[in-house]
Amino acid sequence: MSTIIEGIKFYTIPETAEALQVTPQTIRAYIKKGRIKSQRIGRPILITENNLKEFLKVSR
Repeated sequence: MSTIIEGIKFYTIPETAEALQVTPQTIRAYIKKGRIKSQRIGRPILITENNLKEFLKVSR
């Protein structure tokens, strides 16, 4: 379940991992390598819907 802040959908690392059918550790590695852009809002690291789409477009 995504979180919507000011009209922008944000996904947590576990939500993104489930959508991409990989582990949360893989998503963290992608973030660390700069393959997926993310933001820290408060404590959690969140990935916007647009950043996820961009990652999928580049990955093809």
